[in-house]
Amino acid sequence: MSRSLRSRSAESGVPYEVLEEAIVASLTRASMYLKSAFVSKKPVGLGRGGDVSREFDVVVEKIVYRTLSDYLGDVKLVSEEIGSAGEGSWLAVLDPVDGSANFEAGIPLASISLGISRNRENAKVGDIEAAAVAEVFRDVIYYYDKSSGFKTIGARIERRPSPSNIVLGYFESLESFKPYLNFSKISGLKPRLRSLGSAALDVVYVALGIAMGFVDARARLRNVDLAPSLAIAKSLGAGAYLCSGADATSITIREVARVECVVVGYDEKIARELLKAASSELSP
Repeated sequence: MSRSLRSRSAESGVPYEVLEEAIVASLTRASMYLKSAFVSKKPVGLGRGGDVSREFDVVVEKIVYRTLSDYLGDVKLVSEEIGSAGEGSWLAVLDPVDGSANFEAGIPLASISLGISRNRENAKVGDIEAAAVAEVFRDVIYYYDKSSGFKTIGARIERRPSPSNIVLGYFESLESFKPYLNFSKISGLKPRLRSLGSAALDVVYVALGIAMGFVDARARLRNVDLAPSLAIAKSLGAGAYLCSGADATSITIREVARVECVVVGYDEKIARELLKAASSELSP
């Protein structure tokens, strides 16, 4: 696609190149802070999502918001810590540090996820124009926009022709573990189980085939945890559903909200098997 055609593609008239520059600059600056000697892990209160906010969460949120504003002007931010702030023609949905428990403990698996859509009533995941997930400690950014599709920045990583035999998710109770047990019965597979602690990376990994599926039935994730990575995953051919059966692209993003139950599969077949497993009563 030519630069001039790509420049006309964004609905607002803002070139997609500018959206990419804004997102990449935001995530690069925030990642540099997280790997610097200036990081503070001090608790500073409760975020809008209900979890403990630490200073590094708040600082990343500020870095991203200021950088986006420098590139795009007035922006409405929807984020796990602040809830929502500002108004403008653009809507930015942000998880400042996804995997904050990992980061606080010194486990090098955490991400920053950011999606940009037009600021309209009832904006949904499917409205996201551009999105990225930065894997902080590998210096990789997984990037997507509606004009040029998906690419990686910092490493060459492509979608595998078939997924590995791994299911990712959060399994902190019997109820949240049941979908995994049911999936084994429905699919006839015996996938290995892993819980990595960063939902945004989980979803991207599934889309790339690093894992075959992701499931979370705890009702603890929020739209800001998932929205950018879901936009990326759908662009790569992954299937993603709420356990009600609705496509995950219908998740709203104008305010912070909980996601009761979500499944993501490498493709539609796996996603639908996971959906059936999450709503099944097969397990005792």
